[in-house]
Amino acid sequence: MNQYDAIIVGARCGGAPLAMLLAKAGHRVLLVDRMAFGTDIMSTHYVKRSGANLLNQWGLLDAVRDAGTPAIDQLNFEIDDTRLSGNAPPCDDVGTDFTPRRIYLDKILVDAAIDAGAEVRDKFTITDLLFDDGRVIGIKGIGKGGKEVSEHAKIVVGADGARSFVGTSAGAEITVDAGTHTCGHYAYYSGMRESDSTASLRILTKERRFYITFPTNDDLDMVFLFWPTEEAQKVRANLDNAFTESLKLAPELEARVMSGTRESRISGTHVLPNFFRRAHGPGWALVGDAALHRDPITAQGITNAFTHAAILAEELDNALRLETSASNTINSSIDQAAAQYDQRQFQILKPMFDYTVHLAMLQALPDEMQQMLPMVAADANATSAFIGAFMGSVPLEQVFPPSLLNRFSADVERAQQENRNVA
Repeated sequence: MNQYDAIIVGARCGGAPLAMLLAKAGHRVLLVDRMAFGTDIMSTHYVKRSGANLLNQWGLLDAVRDAGTPAIDQLNFEIDDTRLSGNAPPCDDVGTDFTPRRIYLDKILVDAAIDAGAEVRDKFTITDLLFDDGRVIGIKGIGKGGKEVSEHAKIVVGADGARSFVGTSAGAEITVDAGTHTCGHYAYYSGMRESDSTASLRILTKERRFYITFPTNDDLDMVFLFWPTEEAQKVRANLDNAFTESLKLAPELEARVMSGTRESRISGTHVLPNFFRRAHGPGWALVGDAALHRDPITAQGITNAFTHAAILAEELDNALRLETSASNTINSSIDQAAAQYDQRQFQILKPMFDYTVHLAMLQALPDEMQQMLPMVAADANATSAFIGAFMGSVPLEQVFPPSLLNRFSADVERAQQENRNVA
């Protein structure tokens, strides 16, 4: 019987880096995914500089650059009539963001896991978790040949998305549920690029529209639009028309889009929940969207997954290095490591979660924000810090006063209460 130190289910932005980090540390890792490695997936594409800094630490940022990924050092941020334009402060040695297509980024991550010594299996469908006295001890699944196999490990990690099979099977309850507030859809365009290093974001509060555009690989630009979830059914009924009508509300962007050619179908979803799930339990843990899913309006998903991988790898490495023959002691150490990871990731990521939910509500700006924005726009340093807060390289508390931070948190509490009332 195989006995792995860790089995990781899901080989994307949370699972693949975690497998790489644990394998590099000398641990025996099995990484599985139900899809073929390197296939495309819906994504914001955006790797904030804090996430790019982790790629740099892992020795993978050059590979992302070599794939032809644009490096973003300028953000144009328009909120109604206020325009903020600048560059966020760097995160350690990394002063740019990156916008890789997932067909490139995910392959780089999986290849790195393989190079580090992880065993990998794609087109592997997990069918069950294996339990022993309430503790997860492995997985059962079906591989490429159709044969059912069972594998055992000291810990099983679910990196398998918002509808996590691992999380559901392990009984991981949602601890923060802030509901769904937008639907988001995007398409790739050629011939509309103004800059290889600029991303643009526009919020129209009265019209309740949110636009993001940026360059990506293969000389393409992505145009990402968000609508309030109340309009999701109408948007889905005619995506082309929804795009066309919404672009009319932003004439400068409409002109850019009209100058180019759409090179893809319009992709997206109306299922954009905002939640934290309990991310640990006896013999198991969750990373990426399985543990934390937030609206893509702030494009934090990839960076959050990298953050999860870095924290959990650190905690598990310490636990797995314990030299003892007492399995109950090993299990206790692993469970304590997973619990510590869960606590750390929540503390680090909850403030941006609150800010994301606040933005995703597509509501009128708070009075204090309306008063603040013109002053920020008039000060280059303040603009840089404001953009840095959105990009994740500046703590929110360094930009927003306590009253606004409390407003962000209150919006999450209000959304949770509304969900409880509906239930």
